[in-house]
Amino acid sequence: MKDITCCVIGAGRIGLPIAVSLAYAGCKVISLEKDIERVTMINNGKAPFYEEEMEKKLNHVIENGKMKATSESEIISSCNVIISAIGTGLDDSGNPDLSAIDNLVETIARSIQIGTLVMLKTTLPLGMTDFIAEKISKKTKYSLDGELLVAFSPERVVEGKAMYELRTLPKIIGSVGPNSTNRAKEILSLLGGEIKIVSDTKTAELCKLLDNAYRMTRFGFAADVAAIATNNGIDAYEAINAANYEYSRNNIPLPSIGVSGYCLTKDPYYLDESGIEIWKKRGFTSTWNVARRAADMQTIDAFNRITNYLGNLEKKIIVIGGITYKENVDDSRLSHGREILKMFSDAGAEVRIWDPQCAEEEIEGIKIERTSDCIEGVDCLVITVPHKEFIEWSKTMENVDKMDGNLIFDGWGIINSNHDKLIIMGTGK
Repeated sequence: MKDITCCVIGAGRIGLPIAVSLAYAGCKVISLEKDIERVTMINNGKAPFYEEEMEKKLNHVIENGKMKATSESEIISSCNVIISAIGTGLDDSGNPDLSAIDNLVETIARSIQIGTLVMLKTTLPLGMTDFIAEKISKKTKYSLDGELLVAFSPERVVEGKAMYELRTLPKIIGSVGPNSTNRAKEILSLLGGEIKIVSDTKTAELCKLLDNAYRMTRFGFAADVAAIATNNGIDAYEAINAANYEYSRNNIPLPSIGVSGYCLTKDPYYLDESGIEIWKKRGFTSTWNVARRAADMQTIDAFNRITNYLGNLEKKIIVIGGITYKENVDDSRLSHGREILKMFSDAGAEVRIWDPQCAEEEIEGIKIERTSDCIEGVDCLVITVPHKEFIEWSKTMENVDKMDGNLIFDGWGIINSNHDKLIIMGTGK
């Protein structure tokens, strides 16, 4: 490990746990991050977001000189392993936004030394790793899989458990050649978990996109079950739980008010992009594209059902119970809670946010409240994620009697109560 100096580009939810984990395994690691405030926090041993185990290990590797953060891209010249963990997204038309890739290529090509491994963790459309490899090779005149090693290894960890999953989950590697594969295997073996080698970079890219497109398809299925159940006065939770009970061939997810987050919002569309000609030829789109739309309709349906109940939303007070994208995480990026907040705000309602987990202090100028005191005097509480605190609250329904309208929209079916003004997602109630 003495010969390994690793630069991890991007100190976000994927990049920083990788950097800390490699440094904790004994590598010399440099975290390259454009956010100066985040760089300062890291160099002071402070994690800019919550991840179990991470801050203690971060502090350890900073104190022991195994890791540092910088915004100076020239440090790439001192590294023989470069791991890209920059984010990619969607443009205004819903297509893959790869504007960050050109900058990544320029940054790497400007300073990379001969023999360096470039490992991409960034979510990419099929074929993009080879494209990036060829561009860097052309700019540097380094031979692929000789002077320049390139591999793609999809990151599959979930927020909150990233440090644990980095050392336990299998690591998939697809590369431009055997030398790149061997070097990538050497680096990823330091983290722990089995290594799974696939034929090429495209196969590895597909593995990443499959994960979230498959999950999205299952969630979209549950969303449509909920729509049918609601229309027919059936409890979707009861039906799905009964269908799953002691029946190993079923693992149907329960419906919810929305499916969101950074990866589930983006990855299905990245995979969909690779099949555009197929969809045109056969006359209908992918299952995961339709599933994504079905899940989005749940948020719209929830808003419509609440509006139908309350009538004119002008001057109504609505509490969004959960602004993060899923339960028990602090990340609100691209959350359905944000989306439904905007719907109510645009309709003229006064919106409050109740979220015990969210890392932010305010969103859209609205202070985030941490306790159920915020539901006093309100017309409606909308539970958008099943945080552990909300599940505990559902047992006592503290402060419900102090609400004005007493309407509760339970978007996850967590409330087991005879509350007289309760609407549950996926039921006719």
